[in-house]
Amino acid sequence: MKNQFLISALVVTLLIAFGPTQASDKEVSKDQVPKAVLEAFEKAYPNAKEVEYEQDMIEGKAVFEVEYKENGREYEILYDSSGEILQREESIEIKALPEPIAKAISMAYPNAIIDEAEKVMKPDGTVTGYEVEIKSEGKKFEVELDTFGKILKTEKD
Repeated sequence: MKNQFLISALVVTLLIAFGPTQASDKEVSKDQVPKAVLEAFEKAYPNAKEVEYEQDMIEGKAVFEVEYKENGREYEILYDSSGEILQREESIEIKALPEPIAKAISMAYPNAIIDEAEKVMKPDGTVTGYEVEIKSEGKKFEVELDTFGKILKTEKD
């Protein structure tokens, strides 16, 4: 059990650190998603609305992202092909961003306007970081930060 936790923690860390640079997002239809992923998602989130699916390749392995809305919030769940959750993201109110995150954004992008914010979590709900969409000097960016406010990556939208 301890080894499984360590492996899961390592996979999540790698996904956060390297996933976006090696991922190749491709929208897919529901019938292209493995049965194990669909069953796990539908069992856990029976009230999900506006469900969309993407297939990514991370370190040579297929993973499936399920985006959906529920109770006025947006969520993204990343599954491996066997239906195991690798990572979760949940939209949050901008005013709910922890101070170290808001401070890091304002220091790095003093004129930025924050459009959207998400907390990134392990399967057990432990927050591992934040993704913040900003507008600065007429351009849109997605900024990934750890829980201490360290900017891990910035991508131009």
